[in-house]
Amino acid sequence: MFFVGIISIAANAASKPSPMRGWKVSKVLDAYVRSVSAGESQLVEHLFTDDLEYYVNDRAERHSKKEMVKFLKSMKGHTYDCETAYSVLDETTTNCLAKMTMRFQTFTRTDYIYLSSTDEGWKVCKILVGNS
Repeated sequence: MFFVGIISIAANAASKPSPMRGWKVSKVLDAYVRSVSAGESQLVEHLFTDDLEYYVNDRAERHSKKEMVKFLKSMKGHTYDCETAYSVLDETTTNCLAKMTMRFQTFTRTDYIYLSSTDEGWKVCKILVGNS
């Protein structure tokens, strides 16, 4: 019985539900925007799919989920001096495309954010970043 209990506890710990399960797209986008612009890093491990693709257009850079989570956690508490807004461009029951803009004094950063509906809820799966 002892071993059955241990296995049961381990299985339940491994299948811990995502805190974002049941969130609507807008709430996931709010969490992404706050993590990028205001240094709120509590949920960054749950925001992205494991195969996240993050591209910086003008530098031809590509980053993984692991790199994004590490970077966003390192920015905890850092707030950018900019106006930030987002809008949903298209949404279906399984996919969503949104646009986030961060207007700084001398340039504007634009993120195109692709989300997918997963078993754990909506997650960001691809981000394309450009500056103008």
